Amino acid sequence: MSGLGGLQALWRRLLPKSAREFAGPAVAAATRSYSRLNARRRTHAAPAGQGLKVVGLFSTTSGIAASAKLCVRAFEALGVPVEKVDVGGGGGLDFSRNLPRPTAAAAWIFHLNPAELLAALALLGPRRVVGPRYGFWAWELPKAPATWLKDAAVVDEIWAPSRYTAQSLEGAAAPVRVVPHPLFLEDYAGVEPAPRRAPFQAVSLFDFNSSLARKNPDGVIEAFRRAFGDDPACELTIKTQNGARFPELLERLRAGAPANVRVVDEVWPYAEVQRLIAGADVLISLHRGEGFGLTPAEAMALGTPVLATAFSGVLDFLDETCAVMVPYSLTPVDDPQGIYRGQNWADPDIDAAAEGLRRLRGDAWLRTTLGDAGRKRVEERLSPAAWFATLPPAVQAAALAAKAAA
Repeated sequence: MSGLGGLQALWRRLLPKSAREFAGPAVAAATRSYSRLNARRRTHAAPAGQGLKVVGLFSTTSGIAASAKLCVRAFEALGVPVEKVDVGGGGGLDFSRNLPRPTAAAAWIFHLNPAELLAALALLGPRRVVGPRYGFWAWELPKAPATWLKDAAVVDEIWAPSRYTAQSLEGAAAPVRVVPHPLFLEDYAGVEPAPRRAPFQAVSLFDFNSSLARKNPDGVIEAFRRAFGDDPACELTIKTQNGARFPELLERLRAGAPANVRVVDEVWPYAEVQRLIAGADVLISLHRGEGFGLTPAEAMALGTPVLATAFSGVLDFLDETCAVMVPYSLTPVDDPQGIYRGQNWADPDIDAAAEGLRRLRGDAWLRTTLGDAGRKRVEERLSPAAWFATLPPAVQAAALAAKAAA
């Protein structure tokens, strides 16, 4: 067990929960300060012949964990051996993980946002992580927090999933590179659509933990209402999860839904989510901000047309040739959950979204054309090969050397 792991065990054993909760922020701040101080004293170069290591919360189900898993799988799909370093456990960081001695890699790739990255360095031992470090960071507003820009000093380069996120990191204490999430078309080939419930079906997905206001299901419901009223021939499924953590918001969402809109708040196997999207005539994303937009990208891979706000990370792979794009105006952030504060985000044009839905319902050729174009766009821009081409030349060279030596 690492020194931090032992302290954590002692902390849990000696202090009651109320005391831990009171002192927790101060302890977290001290951990970050320790990492900032020691992580800057790092060895940039690793000895020749070292492999690649990807650090992430592999044993959890968070979005940042999914990005780490996609990274590893993309390397492996290209024949590149890579070592996973799992620092996850119990829904967060596992403080029993550590490096017993200085450990070298041609690249340490951290799929962790700054707070988690600093904590991971603290538990691994910041001076034991030998070799260049890359931090994959996701953010959804136009400007990243000022602390993120300063904490970039602990990595050699930041990887952002989109140009939008990269721009939000302007002024960071490390270079920023756009590295999108890779997708695998074979995962979406042959997915059997869920049984049809109505002649025209729409779907929208979000997680309450990711901010209801940002994902904007209320806007989706209103656009659907303006497009079709309560026409039973048209059905919208709002698939969400973690609503039990926010019961008032979930109840309000359900109360505002007309008869042809169903709100399903359940955790489904991923295969069932794929079938739901595959069986829809359109996936709707009237988001107010996306760092990337993985759900629209997955819908495209399934050949399902996408109707989305023409703002933020999705613009790296969505345009009018492969989706219905909804105009917007900027509006101050208003998030009752308090996840996001300050700045501006998108306010999508609900009337334009409703008109787009009516077009899709009435034009089967348009739906087919957009579905085919979307699948092709994913192959062109988000395949493992396309993803690999965005990596730094030094990481590409190390990956090819590891592949040759395997």
